[in-house]
Amino acid sequence: MRLVKSSDEIAAIQSLYTRAHFLGVRQVAVYFESTAEAMREILPPPLEPTPDPTGVVRFAEIGNSNCMGSFNGGGVYLRARYQDITGYYCVAAPRSTADAATVGREIFGEPTKLARVVFDTTNEHVWAHAERHEVRYLSVRGRFDEEAETGRDDFSSFHFKFLPRSDGAGFDCPPRLLHVTSTLNATAAKRGRGELVFRESAHDPLADIPVRQVVKAVYSEGQSYATGHVLCEVDPEAFLPYSFARNDALDLLAENSVLHGQASRTTRDGRGQWRKISD
Repeated sequence: MRLVKSSDEIAAIQSLYTRAHFLGVRQVAVYFESTAEAMREILPPPLEPTPDPTGVVRFAEIGNSNCMGSFNGGGVYLRARYQDITGYYCVAAPRSTADAATVGREIFGEPTKLARVVFDTTNEHVWAHAERHEVRYLSVRGRFDEEAETGRDDFSSFHFKFLPRSDGAGFDCPPRLLHVTSTLNATAAKRGRGELVFRESAHDPLADIPVRQVVKAVYSEGQSYATGHVLCEVDPEAFLPYSFARNDALDLLAENSVLHGQASRTTRDGRGQWRKISD
């Protein structure tokens, strides 16, 4: 019965999630300087800003993996710290496949969303972007013509894992802060010049993050591993205002649903009829 796993099957599945393995990785990272004010406003407690208000946009093409298959993915991260641990808080994580979006959210607490994610290279040029609701809201590009150091490269990130209550009022249990470490064994790496764009989107408002300047850009290839563990439980009331960032704008979705339903109604003439929603 495939719907119910045996103890051996459970152990095998759990071992995959314990250390996610990604093969054939091509990755671009564009680091930027933001503002201290933005960091204080966006970072959920108990995360705190670091002295350097920086962030990074990362895109990757994953040739294969042991838990999500092949996919393209991106991420927007803001530098933060928890006690003596320094890393990057993940603000957004577009994924090109449902498996990658589901596993990333359920196992690692990533704020994943299904998106059209494009990753392309031509000679020394790299382009990548994420698109949802017909808006290309996140884009990077770069020219990489200088050799960079290869070998092990660790990336530390923070994620919040939580589940809303069935009545929508709060959480089923206290949210948890996770620390995820991704280790890339780079076989090739280059430095260069990069650019990034946060385009206005009602459902993915990354344009609210100020970008003062691009600091550096790196392209790398290799294979990577990811492991995660829980750091602490967080105050549900303090975290609640930040919890909606991983979802689309529900008020707009609800309004569009009402408009769609009203437009589908037919008049005596058999034609659709629009009706304006009162303010």
